[in-house]
Amino acid sequence: MRNNNRYSKFSTGVAAMMMAFPLAALAGSANTSATAGSSGWGPGTAAATANYDGNGIGFSKTQANSGRVNFARGLSVGLDQTGLSVSHSYAVAGQRGPAVGGTLNVHVGHDGVALSGGQSTASQGRSREVNVSGQAGSNGRSPIATAAASGHASGRGVVNARTFSHSNERYDSRRVGSRRFANRRHVSDRTGYRRTMQRRSSRR
Repeated sequence: MRNNNRYSKFSTGVAAMMMAFPLAALAGSANTSATAGSSGWGPGTAAATANYDGNGIGFSKTQANSGRVNFARGLSVGLDQTGLSVSHSYAVAGQRGPAVGGTLNVHVGHDGVALSGGQSTASQGRSREVNVSGQAGSNGRSPIATAAASGHASGRGVVNARTFSHSNERYDSRRVGSRRFANRRHVSDRTGYRRTMQRRSSRR
């Protein structure tokens, strides 16, 4: 019950801000991705993307640094007639230790709430790399949030990747000439988990 109240209060605040946008505003989405890898010696790789597509107000920011510690992250935020969309992804890989990446994406609007996330870890290999990405937004009728996570580890390295998504879709209908108001919600959940182990083969 408390979670529903929090969603209602947050949605009300977002709805108040969206009143400033023209009715012609179209659906928007925010998406990000991040990747980082290390070979165990020398500088590694790091890259990130961030983008917002919509007719509202938005901004995107990326950061990528390579060296002894390879770090990348992307952040995208957008606010339009459909609601507020936020996407954030990061990835870290050092010369030692596991490579770790994560993504979190959320959309809150008149059409409901959608949330997705993912995490990837690559360890026990000389070279390790993680890749994560996500998206949150609306197609104009329902909220959408997706996430992807993967990785690579050489030799006998192990990659653990998992993603999840949750949506609380709201349908509103009004009868002409009547005060009756119908509000129906559709809730869906998706969770995935993948673990891969790469074995090294040698020939003489």
